[in-house]
Amino acid sequence: MPVPDRGELLRFLCHVRYPATKEQIVEQCVAQGAPTPHLERIGTLPEGIYVEADTVLQALPRLTG
Repeated sequence: MPVPDRGELLRFLCHVRYPATKEQIVEQCVAQGAPTPHLERIGTLPEGIYVEADTVLQALPRLTG
């Protein structure tokens, strides 16, 4: 399965209750039924507290390749 793009991730991130830590974001995305590639991508977030979906997307490390 290909790596999810930002729009695909947003489908799940927009339903997260913010502010949220990385762990809370992952937990909430699991509860929403996010596929494994989405969870793996979200798992690359730096530790911290995020206030909205856009800040999560901005904090994700850029993909190379």
